[in-house]
Amino acid sequence: MQKTSIAVLGGFYDPVALPTDFPVSKPAFSMPPRLPHVHDCFEIGLCRAGAGIFLVEEKIYHCQAGDAVFINHREFHMLEKDSPLNSEWRFINLDPGRLLAGWIPPGEAALDVTPFCGSRFVNLVRREEHRELVDLVEILVREMEREEEGYGSAVRGLIWAILVQLRRLVPAGAGEGQGKRRGDVERFYPALAHVSAHYAEDIRMPELAALCHASISTFRRGFRRAFGCLPQDYLAEFRLNVALALLTSTDFPVAQIALDAGFPTLSNFNRKFKARFSCTPMDARTRKVNSNGAISCMGSP
Repeated sequence: MQKTSIAVLGGFYDPVALPTDFPVSKPAFSMPPRLPHVHDCFEIGLCRAGAGIFLVEEKIYHCQAGDAVFINHREFHMLEKDSPLNSEWRFINLDPGRLLAGWIPPGEAALDVTPFCGSRFVNLVRREEHRELVDLVEILVREMEREEEGYGSAVRGLIWAILVQLRRLVPAGAGEGQGKRRGDVERFYPALAHVSAHYAEDIRMPELAALCHASISTFRRGFRRAFGCLPQDYLAEFRLNVALALLTSTDFPVAQIALDAGFPTLSNFNRKFKARFSCTPMDARTRKVNSNGAISCMGSP
């Protein structure tokens, strides 16, 4: 599949050339450039193994095997999967409107993927929270990989079922006003990309501000307006999610994880981790994490 990437400020506009007769791409994983990018179509991803960090606009998700992601054409996104956060994904791009034209009555709300974005929409869905939805995504990937007899009809039915279930998860007001702050958000993508690549290093605010061609005060003020938090808070949240991914997917010692995630001391890491997740790092290894970042005891509903 051929793509043409066009740089847009700190990110990339990455249109996908979908087939005209059956606008669904083959399941594939290709590591995107270490910059946020946005497609001109809907994207569904399935994590098959490992763990990692998924960035969607200002949202930071710790992802693991069994998770699915849903991203529309409005949100820039980026996957951090480098070692030790090696995750294996399959991504499918599609145009639901064209694919289901003539199959679904016109005017059906679920065909509109516009609301699947914004700070109130959770892009990542975990199997333990919504097993039926993730199971549908797994079957969809399998149908597209095997292309057995009748797979086209199966794919259409699966995508329709996925959209209906996903629509039920959209909170009221999701997606509203998402395009109004595009310029404010885009100007800070170089800083987000730098954090993703160098989170374990000593990152200073003047360095991030320079990447965005702004003074420190302008950078702080603009970042908070665009993302709802200060740059140092975003960096801390990113590091904590990296640590959480390592805790739940490796047997590395906690001290090593603290260092690998960018925390200067183990005591500093333990304090910030407990403040964020309401449990110690060791406790997190025996618990599960929901898509909002909260940790609950294993076996709880």
